[in-house]
Amino acid sequence: MSVLPPVIAAVGGGIPSAIFGVLPAINPYKALLGSVFLYNSAHMVKLTLHLTASKGVLNNDNPRAHADQIMAADKKYGPIMARCNAAH
Repeated sequence: MSVLPPVIAAVGGGIPSAIFGVLPAINPYKALLGSVFLYNSAHMVKLTLHLTASKGVLNNDNPRAHADQIMAADKKYGPIMARCNAAH
């Protein structure tokens, strides 16, 4: 780990005002809520596609293998599911 960021913060350095001034002010709670949504969105899209591609029949014995099988076999939803799986 570098000691440079704490040293810069200790002497009053930080994000330059040219960059920070352009960004809009936002409520911290909205920022946290947005981060939760962004973190979970890939998983939710993958789950929705999994349910759609399997026509509502899920294999709960080995769901990861079932998802891999759908990603390999389904031409419509497989590539999108693979991207969502990589993003999550």
